[in-house]
Amino acid sequence: MARSFSKPGRLHVMNELNVTPMLDLCFCLLIIFMIATPVLEQTTAVNLPKADKGAGRPIDTKVQYRIVSLSAKGEYAVGNKPVTKAQLEAEFAAIAALPEAEQPIVRIRGDGAQVYQNIIDLLSLAKTKGLTKVGLDSETR
Repeated sequence: MARSFSKPGRLHVMNELNVTPMLDLCFCLLIIFMIATPVLEQTTAVNLPKADKGAGRPIDTKVQYRIVSLSAKGEYAVGNKPVTKAQLEAEFAAIAALPEAEQPIVRIRGDGAQVYQNIIDLLSLAKTKGLTKVGLDSETR
């Protein structure tokens, strides 16, 4: 409780709450969530295979990406949304139907425990639908 002394010997009690620090905290949290949200929305949890440093380039923020994940259980996901193989084929066809300049780069994130043939099958599926901008993601060692 804040106290103010206006005249010597008189005590006034202020019943107002200072909300400025609370607003500062809210704005700071808002900024943190605005920065962190795009990173969190990338994909589902996949243990990527390891590669030597310099194996790839970092994500360019000016380019659009569509991230396709293949989990250890063989489940597909586009971004963080689980899809069936038929839905994935439709997604690839929709991307291929766009003009080439507007097509996002498809990044395949195959789990390290996944059989290599399944990742090749996924690449082949993208190729048969007409996609030309496809890459494989990995982690650095």
